Amino acid sequence: MDLIKLEQIAAQCKLCSLHIGQDKPVFARGCPEADILVCGMCPGPYENAVGSPFVGTAGKILDEILNKSFSLKHRVYITNLVKCFVPPGKNLDMLWMNTCLPYFVIQVQFVKPKVIIALGKDVSNYLLGADNQMGAMRGNVYDYMNTKLICTYHPSFLARSGGVNHKHFNTVVKDFSKALKYV
Repeated sequence: MDLIKLEQIAAQCKLCSLHIGQDKPVFARGCPEADILVCGMCPGPYENAVGSPFVGTAGKILDEILNKSFSLKHRVYITNLVKCFVPPGKNLDMLWMNTCLPYFVIQVQFVKPKVIIALGKDVSNYLLGADNQMGAMRGNVYDYMNTKLICTYHPSFLARSGGVNHKHFNTVVKDFSKALKYV
């Protein structure tokens, strides 16, 4: 098996009810030999329509963060923990995360990143098996699957209050830049 086969399997997954609202499968974008893996929680409406993670408003902010944090020589792989669209405002279900976790674990095993950047409180807590506020995790470095994991704010959090002008935008850029210590 390789990432292409894994993506095909994930695209056909019907292990939970989320596949019902899926327009196009959303798996990943970026370099499959990346040093840095960026993980959000789940695809939004734009991602569901296009079939690629982080292509909507949050994706544009993420691209700005990446442009300010890394040079072009740094390879990045972008994915979500949950692979199917979750409608905005719908509470996350542990079943969805547990169902998709094997896909994410295998992605990490294939990509072999040196650093994982977890975007937002939900995915950070899930991957760490914790129940912390984002402020307590943000910027900290943890170990996950023998890989460094850095938690930071999700770009959608920034989008709700100014995007690149949000008071925490540069904080997130610093968190992303911290990943360079490990590549």
